[in-house]
Amino acid sequence: GDDGPKYLNSAETAIFHKGRELYGLFQARKAERKLERLLVVEGYMDVVALAQFGVRNAVATLGTATTNDHLERLFRVVPQIVFCFDGDRAGRQAAWRALENALPVLSEGRQILFMFLPDGEDPDTLVRKEGKDGFEARVTDATSFSDYFFGELSAAVDMASIDGRARLVERARPLLEKLPKGVFRHMMAARLAEIAKVDASALGGLMTTRRSPSRASFRTAPVKGAPSLMRTVIQLLLHRPALIACVDDWSVLQGLEQPGLSLLRGLVELLQQNPQLSCGAIVEHWRAQGQNEEAGHLARLAGQSLMLPENGLETEFIAAVEKLAMLRDEQRWEYLESKVQLGSASDAEKSEYFALSSRGRQR
Repeated sequence: GDDGPKYLNSAETAIFHKGRELYGLFQARKAERKLERLLVVEGYMDVVALAQFGVRNAVATLGTATTNDHLERLFRVVPQIVFCFDGDRAGRQAAWRALENALPVLSEGRQILFMFLPDGEDPDTLVRKEGKDGFEARVTDATSFSDYFFGELSAAVDMASIDGRARLVERARPLLEKLPKGVFRHMMAARLAEIAKVDASALGGLMTTRRSPSRASFRTAPVKGAPSLMRTVIQLLLHRPALIACVDDWSVLQGLEQPGLSLLRGLVELLQQNPQLSCGAIVEHWRAQGQNEEAGHLARLAGQSLMLPENGLETEFIAAVEKLAMLRDEQRWEYLESKVQLGSASDAEKSEYFALSSRGRQR
């Protein structure tokens, strides 16, 4: 038999940080534009096997336990993460480590669940036996964070005795204190009080709902109703076509994947050749081409106020284009990352990957 390791892990380097890397994330985002859930499995071969059976939302860490950086990266993509572990003792231990690492980043709006495989099974063998539908049914029935948390702690004490329930509170309190202050932490504390049969006031500061700044608080996220970058650039060009001259190199649009890209590219090409065109003439150009849907979209944007001071338009425009460039670099980096991890990257692609990694650290 083969007594070698199940997975071969690459060495940690200044560029390659296992604590942040996730195999399969780029492919999952490409396969499904509106991802709602990601499945974290043990190894990259499980990701490959699941994808072969149509389960395309699986990712894997690269030989490490799931870190805060992994989780923050995943939660930027989806609101729900399901951990998939072996049902044996080692799998349970790994699941508990994942739970502990998740505590500082878990707040309302974020969900973590735990799925344990039958004895002797891994994702590869299970999906072959049960197929995509059977496997995904197990994912849907995964154990909630709270049920797993309190189930594991309760199983380790005598819940029939006062001493045992006191021990439960003693073990749970320092863990719950790691949760960001807010509704979820408050509800977890209330559940603890219910299970331990104590008055909630006995749990002290755990019951407060006052929010404290967390890492997630400082992450730039789009405000609901705020215009997208693409829409901002298009709208600024419609209202002030002369802004086209503020950007010399529009190669930022090459390789970018964003809704509205084709419309922006056409607008840029039109204004580069005809910078004197008025807003109305731009809309009429699309109508004359028979592209009434695009013309209608442009007309709606043209009819909306910019809500910016005149002397700030150029700065806003340049900043938006620079953000598009950063987004393009991030998308390219994720594509190259997947090829580097698979070992299929050419020397030129490896050089580009390292250059983008270095540039990203400098930002």
